Amino acid sequence: MRTQQLLYAAAGVVVFVILLLIGWGLTHKPEGGTVRGATNFVSAVDRAQAATVMVTVSGSGDQETMQMGSGFVVSPDGLVVTAAHVTGRLPVVNMVFADGSVARAELAASDDASDVAVFRVTPGKPLIALSFADSNQVKAGQPVLLMGAPYGLVGTATSGIVSAVNRQIGAAPIDEDDPFAQGSLSGPVKSYIQTDAALTAGGSGGPLLNAAGQVIGMASARESRGEPGAGLAFAIPSNVVKDAVERVKNAPQQAPPPPMPQPNKR
Repeated sequence: MRTQQLLYAAAGVVVFVILLLIGWGLTHKPEGGTVRGATNFVSAVDRAQAATVMVTVSGSGDQETMQMGSGFVVSPDGLVVTAAHVTGRLPVVNMVFADGSVARAELAASDDASDVAVFRVTPGKPLIALSFADSNQVKAGQPVLLMGAPYGLVGTATSGIVSAVNRQIGAAPIDEDDPFAQGSLSGPVKSYIQTDAALTAGGSGGPLLNAAGQVIGMASARESRGEPGAGLAFAIPSNVVKDAVERVKNAPQQAPPPPMPQPNKR
């Protein structure tokens, strides 16, 4: 009988210790800040999905393929930005929104030096637009969200951290199909925000967001070494994108052409 009582007592002590350990684990966070994956992006994704578009560029000549990229709304009245290399200075493209609606977009400005193109759509109602954060305040290690339309899937979200800031580029590579051929990224922007958030085909031009859902960059290039969805992504800093948008907003609107003179009626 005494042996049985001792066994019950020992079992009770073990259960008590286990409960203490569980309670300690629930009330103590690991040192070093928030653990990876703990950031809640639900509200940021909800708004960003409505503001993210798929950009479609039809092939020309013998090309029957349709090039796709991503973009995002930056003003309720219809300004949308994307990476300039996606559209190649075409004056008109189509943009597909997350709700399935399609809008004809006309080029307002394109700058190959910054790889930013600004388009204008004429919405039937005010659009949900994303706001810019100061990319000079971006720090390596902060959690980020990358939105886009990879493979034509509008409103796709991937997450990660900022891997590095002010990532410099080198001279133009000999092999234009491999911007990393010389060991460093080559392109039109002088420095990038580097992230490990997945960037796949069709995602260029999508917004890179902070935890508050503000734009800190625009996806422009990736290096995966042949591993789709893996590797590193590079984003144009939001201050560069914002400057291009502000130039369009501040540009004087062109007056409509005067009406053609009417012939005198006899």
